This record gives sequence, structure tokens and C-alpha cells, in this order.
Amino acid sequence: MSALPTVVGVALLLVAAFAGVYGRRQHRRHALVETTETTAVRDVREEGRVELKGTVRADEPFDSPIGGEPAVLSAWEVEEWDERGDSEMWETRAEGVYATPFALDDGTGTVTVDVGDHVEDVSSGTGIDEIQVGALDVDRLTDVGVSAGDVLAVLDDFAVGVSVPPDADPPARIADFVRNEAGLAEQTDSITNVVDLGTAHGERRYYEGTLSPGDDVYVLGHVRAAADATHPLKPEDVVVEPAAGESFIVSDKPEGELAADFATYRYAYAGAAVAALVGLGALAVGLGVV
Repeated sequence: MSALPTVVGVALLLVAAFAGVYGRRQHRRHALVETTETTAVRDVREEGRVELKGTVRADEPFDSPIGGEPAVLSAWEVEEWDERGDSEMWETRAEGVYATPFALDDGTGTVTVDVGDHVEDVSSGTGIDEIQVGALDVDRLTDVGVSAGDVLAVLDDFAVGVSVPPDADPPARIADFVRNEAGLAEQTDSITNVVDLGTAHGERRYYEGTLSPGDDVYVLGHVRAAADATHPLKPEDVVVEPAAGESFIVSDKPEGELAADFATYRYAYAGAAVAALVGLGALAVGLGVV
């Protein structure tokens, strides 16, 4: 038995498993976007899955938590640089979606969309699905949008809004955000107070993308009749919202561009197949089977 081929084989099989899971998730999303036909708002007459495209209308947007922009939806993520142990990497401390109900107007009518607030569970405090190879942040390269439970927000302007060094007082807006978000712990202090060249342990990056009144919007969600709805249903009688066990996708990208983002599943499947074959071969050599 040879240790090195065995270790390499196991590592490649883990890579194959990760790529396969990622590919399957993106494949499902791609299929939903491609196979669900767009419905005109005026034709929304029954409960169930629906795909809509239009313009955001809202009289009372809120101030987004990181950038302070007027928004009906904020998709956010908080990363922290961690140098503990043998690795140095950005770890996701929390991510989520905040939203207020808004109207989607496609020219044929308007319908209410209620995404709600959703925060990914980070109770372990160790980050979310962290994969890093050397200086390469695999998560950042493969991420498509912000995912929290069944809700996925894919926004074109998603970027770092604020960076906060360790042992520094964050801007007032960021301090309020951290204080009010139960799923987000306080920022980690630096390991030492000496000069830390490059990125310092505990540094945070606050990412955000927003959806604002007047923006184009794509929604794939679930039509639910309001409590006071009359039948037959009309657009004003329903709300489009997430449903348990169903994917809810909201984006400011055109449908074709969104589908192309999800089409990376093909590369993930190919990578998983290659990694699995090579990994099995290395494992066989390491175990003395061949």
C-alpha cells in the first residue's frame, strides 16, 4: 500500500463529490428557468409555479443595510479573513436576503411579489461551504447569486460595499447591521496587534446587491391566493412568494443571461467525471489493486 496515491485518490474523489453536488444544483436551476414559460401578469389566474418578467414598482423602498441605497431587495454576504490553523482563507460568516413586498409591472398588469427575509444558517460559526485552493477562492468563482434556504437572488451589481479592518470601528450603518442581524457574530479581533502585511486576520468584506424601483426584474416563484381573494382569481387577488421545498429565483438579469449562468453545470459534471476517474485510479494504485 502506498500512502501518496491513496491520499491523492481520496482528495480527488472529494473534489468529484463537490463538483457533482454543485453541478446537480445548477442543473436543476437551469432546467427550471429554461422549461418554465413566462406568464403575462394579466394571465395569472391560478395558484402554483409561475415565471414573470417586468419592472419593479414600489412607493416605500427601504435603505439597504450595507450601501444605504433605496431598495425593495438586498442580497448580502459577509466574509472574514481567517488565519487560524494551517490555512489562510476568506470564510463566509453569513449571507441572506432582505426584501419588502413590491409590485411587478409587465405592461399587462401588476402583481405583488413578497420575497420576505431569509438568512442562511451559520450556527456552526465556521463559514458556509468553504473551498479554497491556495490563493484561489473556489466559492467566489463558482457562486451564482446569494442563496438562503430555497431563495436565490442573482443581482448584476453584487460587489464589496464596505471593508472593515480588524480592531477598527465599523461605519455606523455596518455596526447597526451587525447588531440587528442575529445570524451574524461580532467581527473577530486580529491575532496580534503587530503589523500584519497583506490581509489581516479578522478583516471583513461586506458584499451587497440591490433591487430598486424601476429596475427590470425576473421572478420564478409560487402564486398564492390572498386570504380575501375572490374566484376566479385575478392578479390583484394573489401574491408571488417562496414556497417550502420549491426554488424561488429573483434576478435583475435577462432570462437568457441567467440561464447561461446556471449552464456551468456542464463543466461541473465534466470535472466531476474526470476527478472521479483519476481518483479511483490513484486509489487503486495506492491500495495495490493494480
